[in-house]
Amino acid sequence: MTLENIAKGDPMAVYKQEGQTAMFVAITINNIKVAMYAFILGILFSVGTLYIMMRNGIMLGSFLYFFYDQDLLWESTRTIWIHGTIEISVIVIASCAGMVLGNGLLFPGTYTRLDSFKRSIKAGLKIMVSTIPFFIVAGFLEGFVTRHTEMPDWLAVLIIAASLFTIIYYYVIYPIILTKQNQQYEES
Repeated sequence: MTLENIAKGDPMAVYKQEGQTAMFVAITINNIKVAMYAFILGILFSVGTLYIMMRNGIMLGSFLYFFYDQDLLWESTRTIWIHGTIEISVIVIASCAGMVLGNGLLFPGTYTRLDSFKRSIKAGLKIMVSTIPFFIVAGFLEGFVTRHTEMPDWLAVLIIAASLFTIIYYYVIYPIILTKQNQQYEES
């Protein structure tokens, strides 16, 4: 199908085939499902989570290499990463939640294995819940924005950069700020 779309001059037409709302809902549900699998399969001592991450990484890499091989790497990258920046980031973060779950079983520390597992479930679920709004945003971008392959490059790059900044801020910078505030509060 993609080869046919390339021959027709619209290699990213796959994002235009379904209605916007239907695509938004289907993509959002699918991404949350993948994230839940990545989390829940962490119960298999993190191996299940690693499998999901590897499988999705191979799919994404193969997809991008296909476009590279067709001399369409820039067009595919600017199109896919409009929604993929958030989508792939939060799938990785959900996978980290699965690793937290599995590591609670593998490395109980000073807790009993059951207590460690309970703590890891709680910590992993907090991470998982934090990803859901991002999956909704990624689904919205894929359903309503990615299909506009005619948009100028600067706008696509702006959306990608804003998405990347949002993820980095929420999952890296903001926790550092909170940790520093908590340390200052405890010292006073």
